[in-house]
Amino acid sequence: MTTPLSAAVPPHLAQLGGYLRARRNITQPEDVGLERLPGRRVPGLRRDEVATLAGISAEYYLRLEQGRGARPSDQVLASIARVFGLDGEARGYMLRLASGMPPAPPLAPGAAGEQIARVLAKWTHTPAYMSDAHRDIVAANPLAAVFGGGGLAAGNNQIASLFTEQNKTAIVEWEDMARAAVATLRRDAHPASPRLRQLVAQLSADPDFARMWARHDVSEREDACFHIAVEGIGVLEVEAQNFGVRSLPGYQLTVLSGAPGSVTETVFGRLAAALTLGGTTGASQEAAPSL
Repeated sequence: MTTPLSAAVPPHLAQLGGYLRARRNITQPEDVGLERLPGRRVPGLRRDEVATLAGISAEYYLRLEQGRGARPSDQVLASIARVFGLDGEARGYMLRLASGMPPAPPLAPGAAGEQIARVLAKWTHTPAYMSDAHRDIVAANPLAAVFGGGGLAAGNNQIASLFTEQNKTAIVEWEDMARAAVATLRRDAHPASPRLRQLVAQLSADPDFARMWARHDVSEREDACFHIAVEGIGVLEVEAQNFGVRSLPGYQLTVLSGAPGSVTETVFGRLAAALTLGGTTGASQEAAPSL
């Protein structure tokens, strides 16, 4: 009995093939100095064009996209990365796919996480939270939990919170913000992680997430200024900054702030004052969008 081709393909090489197909479809002829001829039907580059530019045979490149054969050499991967214009993070991700290394046991925050949680609790005038490689929020200060309408509290997932209908409507730059968040998820989570599979399966019910995940983006601009509509107040301009946690690889610290003298700074101040008084009524309730 003949074994189906799909059953014979190692999972990590199948993932590599999927990544190569996605990047080929996104890369345009103009991006690599080729002329776009009339009647061109492929969404991006053709396989033979990638092979020629990378200095490999078309047959070999086809096998790579199909996940067949042995692991490609770093030299071949570097040549393909050059064709697709991949940056350092995207190249690192592609090498990780090719390696087939199993995921390490989940990294618990431990003492470092507890210390960060204590620090966050002392940040009383700006929302801040820490998420792991799957963007599961493991620590958040009270202001983040209130400003996020509960979505940014510890125990929630930052990606899932972002893909709510409320946030899609309220956040002006939602498309760019969501794409960047999805890219960090692919970048930081191990491709074979059970939690990643669970999360992707859950979120793929949303066609917007499915569309973004299919792009296989790894690096997008993370630090950003976005605008969010808050009922009873108007549109707030929020500055978001993300920081890697050196002691916890894959973990990310996110800080939201408002420019000095801005309405956003005033709203955060009112939320902080309400929390200090021991409640979330009044000013805090009217300024608690779901993030």
